[in-house]
Amino acid sequence: MNISAIHSGIFYKKNNVQNTRTSLPQALTNTSGLKLPSAPVADTVSFKRAPSIQGSPFVHDPRELELHCACCNKKMLKNTVVQKFMDDRVYFPAYIALDKIKYEQNFRLKEQPFHMQRAYSFIKNEANKHKNMNMDELLQTERVTNYRRNNSKAQYKALGELRDRCRTVTHNIDYLVNEIDKLHPDFQSTEAAVFQELKIYSKMYPTESIYNIFTKPEIREYYLVKLQNKQNAKLRKITPLIQQLSPQYAKRANHALDQSYRIFNNESSDIMHKRQRVIDLFERALAPMPFETPTDRPVADLIMKRLESLPDSKNDANAFIVKYAPRGSNKFVEVLVKRLRNTKEHVKPQHREGDNGESDKKNYIYLCGKCNHERKTQKYDEFIEKHPQMPQNTQKQIDEICDFINQGILDGYDTWPNDIKEPLGEESEGLIIIDTNRLNLEQARKNRSIKLEQYIEEQKRTAQTPDTLMTGPYRRHGKKKF
Repeated sequence: MNISAIHSGIFYKKNNVQNTRTSLPQALTNTSGLKLPSAPVADTVSFKRAPSIQGSPFVHDPRELELHCACCNKKMLKNTVVQKFMDDRVYFPAYIALDKIKYEQNFRLKEQPFHMQRAYSFIKNEANKHKNMNMDELLQTERVTNYRRNNSKAQYKALGELRDRCRTVTHNIDYLVNEIDKLHPDFQSTEAAVFQELKIYSKMYPTESIYNIFTKPEIREYYLVKLQNKQNAKLRKITPLIQQLSPQYAKRANHALDQSYRIFNNESSDIMHKRQRVIDLFERALAPMPFETPTDRPVADLIMKRLESLPDSKNDANAFIVKYAPRGSNKFVEVLVKRLRNTKEHVKPQHREGDNGESDKKNYIYLCGKCNHERKTQKYDEFIEKHPQMPQNTQKQIDEICDFINQGILDGYDTWPNDIKEPLGEESEGLIIIDTNRLNLEQARKNRSIKLEQYIEEQKRTAQTPDTLMTGPYRRHGKKKF
């Protein structure tokens, strides 16, 4: 397909045809037990993907099940679905992207340094051999990995620059909105509001990119003003509370308030982390001091709680658009969609100072990307204050996983529902109490045995089917070729 076809709206689709005529796995010929090879098969072209299990009829990772978030109860997307969406529907194949950067980004190869010309020539040749791979996948192949390792640092960096350039080559907004819609996303309120804005602009500017639309001066200014109005409204609400502080504290807090208005209203929109800087200002201003009165601390705590509600990209659509639109269309879509994915959540946080939890399935529940990021290292009893439905939603997820175990679909997690009881109870100070009576391991073993037998029979049939059958012109009519 030539590049002109891309411009006319005919987008490249990967050819994912694979050779399915594999031999019967030797490990499956022993039907006396249910133990299957569970180690992930090596994947030389993956890029930070969850390992896939092949040669098994079972699911070995709950992130590959259709589960609801244990916090917000939104339906989560499987990890592989999200990664496949980004690879197949968002990022262009490398051989197309490398051509597009020439005229979309004014990348003139003849004007580039020699090391860039060599790197481009090599990677373009490899891309033409692997037309179903994007740049991230291509950089993980053995030949490209060896090239990066055995050549100069300048060429290594040149390949990295080409990767970054290719990641910014994007489809138009109308295409991306339609593709996201096909995922049937169960967005939380902020992401749903962002997606609604995308739909509106996809009708107004269907052939333009998300980046070009939301960085138009008048459109960016519109969202900036809306965001600033919300920020200023939050700051005005703490003014009466500051007046209740003792004079020494009130003076420090008013100084922090003045600085906060300047940060939100006068600084460039390109400066990041404004919200956190404002919170840090007040934390320093209201830190415990010898001169505080008995009434100062409760008021100071209330001010800090109000500041936590300042809009940011996690809880406000305007902040999301202002933050991520300048980073490029693909990054915008990536953040939006990855908030839906099924992620492992450490019940006892992995990085809490002095109290680290293990990276083990006995310490995991499953939250959407957004809730997982929001929780960080908070205790569940604190987190539940913001998400009061979490105890009920956690029980719903436990019930879902028990059902998958009972149906013989999920393997290796028979003891997990009972293992997770104690960590959840301890971390939530008894607010999350789990009932596992739904688990039926006898039924699970029966269903697993049936699935295994069916899988083995299917593998035998596949292995015994000659390659000469159902091919060529005979395939259309269902005739055998003799």
